[in-house]
Amino acid sequence: MKSFLLAAVGLMVLSAGAKEAVRAVLFPFREAVIASRVESRLLPYGFRVGEPFKAQSVLVKLDDERFQLEKKRAEDLYKFNLASFENKQKLREKNFTSDFELKKAEYEKNSAENALLEARLNCSYCLITAPFEGKIVEILTREYETVRPGQPICRIIDDNYLLAVMNVPMDEKSLTTVGSPVRIKLDSGMVVSGEIYEVSPQADHRTGTLRIRVKIDNRQGKVTAGATGVLIYGE
Repeated sequence: MKSFLLAAVGLMVLSAGAKEAVRAVLFPFREAVIASRVESRLLPYGFRVGEPFKAQSVLVKLDDERFQLEKKRAEDLYKFNLASFENKQKLREKNFTSDFELKKAEYEKNSAENALLEARLNCSYCLITAPFEGKIVEILTREYETVRPGQPICRIIDDNYLLAVMNVPMDEKSLTTVGSPVRIKLDSGMVVSGEIYEVSPQADHRTGTLRIRVKIDNRQGKVTAGATGVLIYGE
C-alpha cells in the first residue's frame, strides 16, 4: 500500500511539472482574393490550381476588344485636340484669337488626355497579374463567364513561407520574443524550424496565453499549408 502511494505521488509530481501541449496551425504567409476591375468576358486561366507562378505572371486575361476600340478612339481624339490647342497657341501669339478660345482648347486637350489615360488603364486591367509568387488555390469564376468590377475571380496564396499560428504561455520569454527560434513537430512526424515573426500585443486573460506567428521557410515545398503540429519545448 505504501509503495502504491509513493508511486501515485511521484506520478502527480511529474504530471504537475509537465507542460501542456501547444498546438500550431500552418497558414500561407500571404493570400489574396483577386477580383476584376472592369466588366468583360473571362478568357482561359494561365495556370491550373496548385501550379506555381512567379510574381507579375498573367493569371488570366479578360476579353479586351471593346477596350482596345475605346483606346483607339481616345488616341485619335487626343491627337485632334492637341493639334487644335497648338494651333490656337500660334494664333494667340499673333493676336488672331482670344485668351478664352485658347483656354477652351487647352481644357479640351486635357480632357482628351485624361480619357486616353483611362482607356489605357482599362486595357491594362484586362491582364490580371499575380501580386506575388504563389499558387491558385480556388477558382471563383469560370472561364468565359462575364465578370463585373469587384467580382472575385480566384484566390491565391504564397506558401513559399508559412506562418505557424499558436497560443503560448505569456510567461515563456523565449516564446514571446520576436526572432526567437522555434521547432514544431507536425502530425505527419516531420519537424520544421522557424523564427517568431509576430507576437500579439494583447494576452488572452482567460488562458494566460499570447498568440504568436512563426515564419517557416517552405521554398522547397515540403510542407502543405493547413498542416498542424505541436510545439517542441527546448532543444
